[in-house]
Amino acid sequence: MTKNAFQIFFNARNPLFTLTCIGLTLFSSSRLSFAIVVAVAIAWVYVLTALAVLVAKPILPGKGRSIVVVFLSSLVAVLFLFILWFISPLLTIELLYVTLLVPVSFIGAFPLEKLDSLNASETVVEAFSHACVTGGIIIALSLVREPLGFMTLSFPGGVEGFIELFNVSSATGFFPLRILAVASGALLLLGYITALFYTIIKRLRRTV
Repeated sequence: MTKNAFQIFFNARNPLFTLTCIGLTLFSSSRLSFAIVVAVAIAWVYVLTALAVLVAKPILPGKGRSIVVVFLSSLVAVLFLFILWFISPLLTIELLYVTLLVPVSFIGAFPLEKLDSLNASETVVEAFSHACVTGGIIIALSLVREPLGFMTLSFPGGVEGFIELFNVSSATGFFPLRILAVASGALLLLGYITALFYTIIKRLRRTV
C-alpha cells in the first residue's frame, strides 16, 4: 500500500469513521466473497468517478457540483452492476443494495476539492488509495466475521455466486462467536477497531 494510503487511514477523514461508510461496511463484510466484490466496486466507482469529474471540471457548475458528482458516481455504480450481472446474476442480486451504497461512500469520504490541483495520474492514485483503505477495512472485517461467525470462508464464483473454501459448522454445529455474523456483532467489532485506532493515534502523537 502506498504512503498516501497510510496518510488517508491515519487522519480525521478515515473512511472507517465516516458515517456514510458504516452501512456499507456492515452489510458487505459478512462474507469474504461479498467483501471482495464490493472492494472491486469501490475501486471502480472511486477511480472512474474521480476521472470523470477531472475531465468534466471545465464545464461543471460552481454551484450544484455535488449533485452532478452524485449522478456520475451512481451511473458508474450501475455500470458495475450491469457488468457483474453477466458474470453472476445471483451475486448481483445479493449485492444490489450494498453496491448502490458505494456512491454514498464516495461522496462522504472522498475529498473532491483535492481534484482541483491534481493531474490524471495523481487523481487515479488518490482515488485508488481511498478505495484501498475502505475496501481493505471491509475485507479485513470479513476475514474475522465469516470464519468466526459462520465457521466458513467463501470466495466469489460458482453457480450460487460464491464458493465455500471450507465449512466447519456442518460438522460441529457449534457457533462460538455467531454474534459476529449479524449487524450487532459487526458494530461491536467496529467499536473495538475504533478504540484501537484512537489508541494508536494517541501513541503516535506522543512520539512526535
